Amino acid sequence: MERIPADSWQAYGGHVDRYVMAADLCRTGDRVLDVACGVGYGAEVIGRRVAVAYTGVDRPGVVDPRFWPFGAFVGANLDDWVPTGRYDVGVCFETLEHVADPARLAGLLSDACDRLIVSAPTVPTTAANPHHRHDFTLESLLALFGDRTPAEVVAQPAELSHIVVYGCRR
Repeated sequence: MERIPADSWQAYGGHVDRYVMAADLCRTGDRVLDVACGVGYGAEVIGRRVAVAYTGVDRPGVVDPRFWPFGAFVGANLDDWVPTGRYDVGVCFETLEHVADPARLAGLLSDACDRLIVSAPTVPTTAANPHHRHDFTLESLLALFGDRTPAEVVAQPAELSHIVVYGCRR
């Protein structure tokens, strides 16, 4: 998967903006799950804005130690991973296009998280990016989350993506 370097993450404005949006969904004391957290900078972005119990999940060994003070991190293969417990906010950015079964991961997140913010490319990218296994349109991305109704959908044209925010589950 693509990785944002730990020493220059601030330069990736579109990616950082997603975490700022996620922080806006959080309340003090929320349990936050960040699936495919990468080097872990999202923990800092969220943690500097609101006090949460952050858990980041990504492949073993990818989280940079400088982000350890901002949360707990779990090493796992997302194709096999299953969340434990419930979370107030789930974060899943630029991940669904990478996993073997995006519907499985979307279902797990939808079941485990009350509020959810996801993003994925919504234009064809698999031909140009060997790390992408799936292409989505906005409609097919929304369909992965079944009957959950988006509270907000934000286009990120420069990132070729959409961000989808799901509010509280009914």
